[in-house]
Amino acid sequence: MHIDYDILITYGGVARKFEKGSYLFHEDAMPYYFYQVVSGSIKLFSTNSEGKDLTQGIFTDGHSFGEPPLLLGKAYPSTAQACTDSVVIKLRKEHFLSILHDYPDLNQKLIYTFAGRIYKKATAVQTWVQQTPEEKISHFLKTNKCVDAYGTMQQVPYTRQQIADFTGLRVETVIRTLMKMKTKRMVKIVDHKLYY
Repeated sequence: MHIDYDILITYGGVARKFEKGSYLFHEDAMPYYFYQVVSGSIKLFSTNSEGKDLTQGIFTDGHSFGEPPLLLGKAYPSTAQACTDSVVIKLRKEHFLSILHDYPDLNQKLIYTFAGRIYKKATAVQTWVQQTPEEKISHFLKTNKCVDAYGTMQQVPYTRQQIADFTGLRVETVIRTLMKMKTKRMVKIVDHKLYY
């Protein structure tokens, strides 16, 4: 969800810089702030008992994240980390709630944002239950709109590592599988750039 920058600042929001690799919050921490990306990108991920990360989402300019645990008063189910040097607005929960009260149109926007995220999570589950690496990668690329309305191949905006993190595969497996998919003409690789 995007809230106008001026509204966030008026209600006490503070813009903070986060260097690539720095953490905004950790899994199991209690939430106190609403977060919205001004510039850069933030990754939300969960880590299993073996230390493997599974990406839940990547949020870029204008996107907010972490609202469900904030509104529910429950611990974060994931960790937030800057993928690039980023600027993020932090706003205390009570001020965020004041905005929602004073700008009722934002409530509907929030509902649609949550609906989109729930739908995306449901399609992500389908990716994780696919049998082969090729099926997992194909499903991920399809559901993340890496093809235009005319069926023309588009450049994939994810790195091999990000594809691995989203699908639960090892990066080596992603690289090998993409090479097989290239041979089958399912993807194109031009100057190390992936097209689907």
